[in-house]
Amino acid sequence: MLKISQLSVKSKLTIVLISLSLSSILIISFLAWSKARGTLKDKTFNQLTSVRASKAYQIESYFKNLRNHIDTLCEDRMVVSAMIELNQGFKELNQKKQIQADLDATLQKHYTKNFFPKLSKAIEGVPNFQTYRPDGKAAKYLQYHYIAKNSNPVGEKEKLNDAKDGSEYSKSHATYHELFHNLVEKFGYYDLFLIDFKTGDIAYTVYKETDFGTNLSNGPYWESSLAKVVDLVRKNPDRGSVQIVDFQSYRPSYGQPAAFIAGPIYDGSYLVGILAIQLPIDEINNVLTGNKNWQRDGLGKTGETYLVGEDLLMRSMSRFLIEDAAGYKKALRASGTPENTIQLIEQLDTSIFLQKVDTKPAREALGGKEGTQIVDDYRGIPVLSSYSPLKIKGVNWAILSEMDLTEAYESMSNLERYLLLATVILMLIITYLASIVAANLVKPIDLMIAGAREVGVGKFDTEFQQNSSDEFGELGGTFNEMLVILREKNQSIAQKDREIDILLLNVLPRAVVDRVKKGEAPIADKFPQLTVLFARVLGFAEISEHKDVEETAEILNELVDLFDEEATGHDVEKLKTIGDRYFAVCGLTTPRLDREKRVVDFALSMLDIVDRCNVKYKIKLSLCVGINTGAVMAGIVGTKKFTYDIWGETVNIARYLNNQNQPQTILVTQEVYARIHELYPFENGKEIESETKGKLPIWILRKKILAIADSE
Repeated sequence: MLKISQLSVKSKLTIVLISLSLSSILIISFLAWSKARGTLKDKTFNQLTSVRASKAYQIESYFKNLRNHIDTLCEDRMVVSAMIELNQGFKELNQKKQIQADLDATLQKHYTKNFFPKLSKAIEGVPNFQTYRPDGKAAKYLQYHYIAKNSNPVGEKEKLNDAKDGSEYSKSHATYHELFHNLVEKFGYYDLFLIDFKTGDIAYTVYKETDFGTNLSNGPYWESSLAKVVDLVRKNPDRGSVQIVDFQSYRPSYGQPAAFIAGPIYDGSYLVGILAIQLPIDEINNVLTGNKNWQRDGLGKTGETYLVGEDLLMRSMSRFLIEDAAGYKKALRASGTPENTIQLIEQLDTSIFLQKVDTKPAREALGGKEGTQIVDDYRGIPVLSSYSPLKIKGVNWAILSEMDLTEAYESMSNLERYLLLATVILMLIITYLASIVAANLVKPIDLMIAGAREVGVGKFDTEFQQNSSDEFGELGGTFNEMLVILREKNQSIAQKDREIDILLLNVLPRAVVDRVKKGEAPIADKFPQLTVLFARVLGFAEISEHKDVEETAEILNELVDLFDEEATGHDVEKLKTIGDRYFAVCGLTTPRLDREKRVVDFALSMLDIVDRCNVKYKIKLSLCVGINTGAVMAGIVGTKKFTYDIWGETVNIARYLNNQNQPQTILVTQEVYARIHELYPFENGKEIESETKGKLPIWILRKKILAIADSE
């Protein structure tokens, strides 16, 4: 490489002019870029905060209006009359002495065919009819006529107004059902319920799911979110008191997340029942997504606004699940989201009550704070985040508006390209002008070229004769001084060569280093007998979940250093480590007749080291070791970033033993066992299949067996 001391004055002067100009351009460009970046960040944050505030106001207003609507419905004469008449009809059915004998069988058939297959996708285990079976006479009767024997398909059971069974309940149902159905559709509610205040019986629902007719005090859904909101109304029965419960998986809706709002129904001064509404998830999502028009709301291609509950789970749909489900699930897997959660999101097609948002903005917003930050979102992708708590009585929710950092700074990329292009053009102009100026200034130096040429061919003892006392004479003196420096540089280079030799010895055997310095290539040898050890430390994945990366790396480094020290003591050579894997051989540089014993002793020392490390750091690591002996090939692999490696069937079998091994256990081949079986308490293991040698017997050496043998 051409040194600065070897450049001509013309070149130096040109470089100085170019460097000064380039520095000025870069400084001005950097200042402009930094100012633009800050301005853009503030602008984007302001935009996100504006969107977030607007959406928060809409959501809060929606819930306020929803409360007012529930309160109004509870006072409505039609609702009051329907509650009284349907409840009376429900009680009459419960008082019947006899009902049809085949109700349970028909209901079980319906549950098994239509309800359980969908429900089983959202829950663990297999649903049992006895668990979900309605117990009351009225419940069985109504589910039989309005669900099981309803000719409308599942999802359209609400189309049946009158079961034509002649009961007083069905007469009342025919009177009010169409009105309630229209009300639910008009206001976008998921479902509407009329519930007996005293008993907790669900006397009426619009959409006739499996909760219809059941008892919320002791029925199959007594722990559901609907039962919780009914319990709140029972504890706060004052007129106009409207209660709400947060989202929870609701099994009658096939495990979909559901939230409920409810209030007491009064007939004058008499409390006659409870009106409950299953919250319309779609309405909330429409507000937050702008009816899936994120770009129209100013959120670009990656921005979104969503809700988070106090359990750090989403209360609205993720934009990325809606627009790119495959990419969304891929991002979740990359961020470490459990696979069973991803499967539930896929099966239920929702992120509500499933997607974890454990981020600093979410926690601060749930703690009552608002602000803006640049963080990694729930997908593990850097975003600009604007957050605040929501003021909704009965729930603790936060609202966040976020945009991917790459999109937010997209205009900065355009500015960077513009500045780069402008810099290149200016540098071409400046280089041309600098060349002209330098050529005019350095003409007198042509006389020095002859002497400089001698230096160029390596004559460092040349001395420039100074014939003047002006600047060029001074330059001659400086030139002589520079020659001295060049001689010193040569000495420094020789010292560096010696240091490089030391570094090479850290990665290559001495014999191989000598061959490399002689220029020998390629370097490859065949050894008739070497003993190979592969070891793998288990447990680092679990440690990384509880410890930071620096502490995990410290533990791994300590283990490897201790392994290296033991390897030197047993005359075993480490070839390399790859993460938690350790690769070593014996007999490579110095032939050893007892190489198998040395390697096994070294492996036992490694097991002890792992035990000591576990005690020291209070962790649970273990070691798997595979050992084989036989012919191998070795050589330098790679030309730019090279390594010294060995390969062959012997190596493959040792590696395979390591992969098949159990924790704190050493597996050896028949060849190793035959040489040292009298020295250690081996156990016979299962045979392995070799690609070239067929089935091979293996032997097991366990640390605990050795401990027992030593004690005996």
